[in-house]
Amino acid sequence: MSDTPSRVAMITGGNSGIGFATARKLAAQGFHVILASRNQQTSVQAIARIQAGQPTARVESIPLDLASFASVRQCAAAFQAKGYPLHVLINNAGGAIKGRQASFTADGFEMTFGTNHLGHFLLTNLLLDNLKQSAPARVITVSSQRHIPGYAGGPGAKFDYDNLKGEKFYDSATFYQNSKLANMWFTYELQRRLAGSGVTSNAVCPGFVPEAIGDRRTSPLDRLLYRKILPQMPFARTLDQASSAYLLAATDPRWEGLGGKFIVDGKERCSSDESYDEAKARHLWDLSWTWCGLDGSVSA
Repeated sequence: MSDTPSRVAMITGGNSGIGFATARKLAAQGFHVILASRNQQTSVQAIARIQAGQPTARVESIPLDLASFASVRQCAAAFQAKGYPLHVLINNAGGAIKGRQASFTADGFEMTFGTNHLGHFLLTNLLLDNLKQSAPARVITVSSQRHIPGYAGGPGAKFDYDNLKGEKFYDSATFYQNSKLANMWFTYELQRRLAGSGVTSNAVCPGFVPEAIGDRRTSPLDRLLYRKILPQMPFARTLDQASSAYLLAATDPRWEGLGGKFIVDGKERCSSDESYDEAKARHLWDLSWTWCGLDGSVSA
């Protein structure tokens, strides 16, 4: 009898927060779950927590630092060496990098853009053959409604290729929103390129999940705010609600064969007008392809 798992899901950042809650639910559905994450100690603890409640759960971890192209390539190679199929890839890890000044990835890109977009862009492209060979398969990329102008009273994304590294100014919220617009362009362009392959590409917004943010805060006051006060707000989402939204996009039969969608609270929603600009999506794709060294060039 072959030990090759019949259904495999990989989730980046699956060792904590929404990613962990999703990984636990995927394992409960019978998936062999790969936690692709930077902190391997936390991943070991996450696996133990899942298996404590589900002794037969099949979960393992592969190191992944999305802020390093070398690490992304090593992660993809480590997965491919296992000989597993890949039915679900959830590009979940990342977030807003706080600070008044830009920080940078190992390859010289602004950290938020490099982690949220470029790291996932490279990982997905390296694993595309695995996904196609396992079709039907799904790619889920986590974006945010915050890229939409006017959402929650915010300005939305202000994507500027001449300011990708903070050459003109740096504002952590703006750079986060720009990365989420990049996630939308990537999602839609990937879907166009996957046509007829049996693999679909969709984006999900988990909403505002204070508990997930609070876990990353070190200030006692911040932790109190995000764990006790903000969860009471009517617009807040719990870890269970957010992870259920991921799971719906990743496994629900209603989404089988449907791609190029922006899914919020389990329903299709419109993303920003700019996100549907195919020329801009292709331009970002082509540049990202070069930056990630997928054309054989050295990224800078």
